[in-house]
Parts: sequence; structure tokens; C-alpha cells
Amino acid sequence: MWLLWLALVVDAEGRVTTADIRAAVQPVLNQMAQAWNMSFSFGFTHADGSVALAAGKDDVWQPHSLANRLQPHSLVPLGSVTKPWTALRIMQHVEAGDIELDDLVYLYVDSVLNRLYGADLASLWGADARNVTVGDCLGMTSGFPDYTDKALEKLTLSNAGDDIDPFMYLRNAAHQGWVCKPGACASYSGVNFVILGFVLVSLDGTWSWQDFDQRTVIPRSLWRAGRYQYTSFPKLGRCAQYPGLAHQWAMELRRPDSAPLFMDLELASCLNGWTMGNIATTGEDLSRFFYDIFNQTAFVNATTLARMQQWHRLRDTWCFGPGGKGTCQYGLGLLIDQVGQDIWPLLNETAEARDAARVVGHPGEDWGSGCSPCGYNALFGFGVCVAYTALSGMNCSRSMGANEYAVFEASCLAYDAVLARYNGPRLNCTIPEHPPLPPNATDACLWEHINPGNHSPIPIAERAASQQGHSAHVGALPYESLGLERVLVQLERS
Repeated sequence: MWLLWLALVVDAEGRVTTADIRAAVQPVLNQMAQAWNMSFSFGFTHADGSVALAAGKDDVWQPHSLANRLQPHSLVPLGSVTKPWTALRIMQHVEAGDIELDDLVYLYVDSVLNRLYGADLASLWGADARNVTVGDCLGMTSGFPDYTDKALEKLTLSNAGDDIDPFMYLRNAAHQGWVCKPGACASYSGVNFVILGFVLVSLDGTWSWQDFDQRTVIPRSLWRAGRYQYTSFPKLGRCAQYPGLAHQWAMELRRPDSAPLFMDLELASCLNGWTMGNIATTGEDLSRFFYDIFNQTAFVNATTLARMQQWHRLRDTWCFGPGGKGTCQYGLGLLIDQVGQDIWPLLNETAEARDAARVVGHPGEDWGSGCSPCGYNALFGFGVCVAYTALSGMNCSRSMGANEYAVFEASCLAYDAVLARYNGPRLNCTIPEHPPLPPNATDACLWEHINPGNHSPIPIAERAASQQGHSAHVGALPYESLGLERVLVQLERS
């Protein structure tokens, strides 16, 4: 039925144009940026071209500068959406006959780990690590546990300017033992893709992980076509040292009854686990990426792409799917059946409508940014990605409970605006009502920018900040003798 509906739309009204998408989505992004005090990068790609949009503030420390606004081509660190890029580079080697999915992964990794760290997989996990295959790592069936996210987040934020080496992720995960025997279950773990990074170091013949160029996955034909000009894979150093990167905001509650603290990650490391999570890009480049995967054979051929879409259920209870906790599905570097990615509440719940709203791709999330939905809608033939520079709303005139729904509402409304242009299924983007804060509420948001001075050069000068709709009280503690700048901005409701 949806195919017939699409045919009627195209015949009766003409093709959906990039101008249609721009006109439909930009007002939504503007409204959501204002409502939630956060920023968005949006991308859309179909056969006739691409759309790059943005809304919201970027650099709040320069309130009167053009740099204050997030730009459509501002690069946003987006975490796990790195994984499909890593997976495709492995699959390109499979197509070339350099490696097989059934190959034991230690045969490629151990020499690199021994050269760089004096270690191997068996020294980390024991003898069973030698039974893990390349395909197990790609499909999350290795049995390796994930790293301890909160511990490494705390380490990164408390040591801003220092980098967590990829091997540290392996060591952290190895301390937790095994989730299951290799091949016996599917459990999401970022360290699988760190290990695959070391496989690529071996295959490409480079000395160190720092020498491996992750952009080699991009086919020459797409390079020449000017694709992915706004995609980077940062390595060592602060995010501020990479030109064009957006500010990201991590939220911390120091006490259950305290005001939320939003930390600017500009001066934190941008390494983010390397081949599992270090991409910095735009909504447009990601929409192009997923469109190109499914509409060209430049990345991989159709047979390989079909192998990457052989799904198996993840056991992880944090991943909400159509059947509740633990019902998301993973292929080889691609994910489906996740609420907020390709599973959405619909105004008219039918199986056909659910399939019409589905995208195949991969979401991403750093400690202060993320993207979803992000993938390819096969029925309507477009790539789409909504990225954001905070994981919750930052509107301090509303409760933190309300702010937790900001990403869902904004991404849902933006994607719904796209589907509406195709006369597709309509999403139900309603969020729960939260009572307004009482007039005498004393809580306020804290905004923090820390320069530890432990790397040179120190790129940031002292800044003041203001926010529309708020009065800002800035207290600066220069700490010049320690090489430390600390600016706390307390935003009170006006």
C-alpha cells in the first residue's frame, strides 16, 4: 500500500525537492532549539541532492559573535555512528580477499598489541579470546563486555586535555571478564570495534593506531564527487584543537538535590574510543553516507551489504526495541529496532506504517552529543540524520524531568516533517506534561568551562556568557598561577 501511495504522491505532486525538505524542517529545528535551549544539525539526502540545516547556539562564551550559532557545516562529535565506517573498511578488505569473517581476530591483533603495549588478547581475557572471529567483533557476538562508560566519562572530564588510549578501553572491559562464550550471545560492546581498529592497523601495514587513516574507507569516486568534506576522525588532543568542531555539553548532577551542571567539552579529549566512536561530522554528511551505502556499490557490493543486514537480537536491556528492553537487533556494524532510531510511536499504528518509518543505519552518542534517527529509509529512498550537541534539554526554566524529553521531541518532529512531505506515516511526538517550576524555585543551571593547562597551547581566553531569556551572573576565578581558567555562569530565570 505504501508503494502505491508513494507512486501517487510522485505522479500527482511531482518529486519531493530539497527545497520542500528545507522549508518543512528548518522551522521545526528553530522551534526546538528555542524551546529546549540546545542545538541541532540536520541532514537529508535523496536522488536529487542534499539538505544541510542547523539551529541553536554553539559558542555561548561569545554571545555577540557569529560563532554563537551552530552552522550546518559545524562538525559534531557523534560517537558510535563511527562503527559503520569501521565495519565498511573491514568489509572492503573482505571483498578484496585480505581477510575473512571467520578468521580468528587474534591473528591480526596480537602482533600490534604486543608491539605497542606488550600484550595480546589472551593476556587480557584468557585463552577463550583466541576463539573470537572477525565476524564476532563486527556482529557483537564476541562475548567481550563493554567498557565501564561512567568510569571513563569521569576520567575524561576530570582530566580534560588528556586522552584515553584505545588500549585502556580493552583493559577496562577485560577486568569485567566475559558476557558469554564467543559466539554464544549477542551483546553490544564498543571494544569490539576498538579491536577491529587494531585489525585495520595490521591490514594497512601501519605502525601505530595513530598512523591509521580512517578516511581510507571513502571510495575514490566519492572523494572526487566532493562527498564527506565535513567528516573528520579526531585523534589525540582537545576538541578545540580541531577546526570547526561544535561545542558539546555534558550534564552532571553533583548531588541529587543540586542544580544541573553543564560542562563544555571543548577542552576535553576528542579521541572518544578511536574506531568505535571518534567521528566528528554533520547531519548532512551522515545522511549522504547512509544514502550512498544503499544506492551505490562504491563502498561495498550488494552481496556484502546483504551480509551486513543479517540481524540478531542484542541481549542488552538498555536498548529499547519493539518488544521492550533487550529487543534491538544488530547486523555487522548496522543496527535496527531501537526506539528513537527506527521505532517510533505512530498516530496510526500498523505494521505497514512501522515499516515505512524504518531507517537502517546506526545512532551515535558521546558524553555531550548524539544523533538519531540516522540512517536510510528504503521505502522512500532517502538518508536522514538528526544530530544534537547535548543529550538533554538545557532550558533551565523547565524541570530536568521535562528536559529529558528534548532529544526525543526534537528528533521525532524533524523526522515527522520529512515523512509528511512524502505523505508517509505520521509520528506521535507527544511528550508527557511536566508541571512548571514554582515561582520561588531556587535551583538554577551552572555552566562550566575548564582549561586545565596541561597541554599547550592554551587555546581559550576568559569569556563571559549570556543566554536569551536569562540573566547571567558570571564569576571568574582566573587561577593564573596554576595555568587554569574556570568560568562558572549561573543562569537564573528572569
